[in-house]
Parts: sequence; C-alpha cells; structure tokens
Amino acid sequence: MNDRIYRIGFVLLATATLAACGDNGAGPAAPPPAPVVVPPAPQENAFGANFGTAFRASDTATPITPADGDIIPLSLTTEPARIS
Repeated sequence: MNDRIYRIGFVLLATATLAACGDNGAGPAAPPPAPVVVPPAPQENAFGANFGTAFRASDTATPITPADGDIIPLSLTTEPARIS
C-alpha cells in the first residue's frame, strides 16, 4: 500500500516539475524592455520661458518680443549658473 502511494506521489511530482519547466509552445522569453532615457533639458531653458526658443532661433528669424516671464530677474545671492 505505501509503495503504491509513493509511486503516485512521485509521478505527480515529476508531472508537476515537467509542466513547470516545459516550453508550452510559447517560445523563448522576450527580453525586458529597454529603460527610457530622458535627456536633460538644455541649459538655455533655465533662463526664462521663451529664452531657449529665442536662443535656438536662426539669425534670420523674426525677433521675438519679450513677454512677462520671458526674462527672469537675476539674483546676486544665488549660485551662478554653470556654463559648460
């Protein structure tokens, strides 16, 4: 009797192991997606709302009229902007 129970247990264990390790027709696992790298904002964007747009404009572009928020006030007590 005990021999028969051990055989049934062994068959169930082997079946479960093979089912867990089997391919199931799915093929190889897909590689994980590549991480999204967000480039840092250009430094000229830190000097006001439209400063970066005006800075990158061509020499022959129509001049931009400054609006509120385009030019930020300078503070002599803050850390200077690093120009690289």
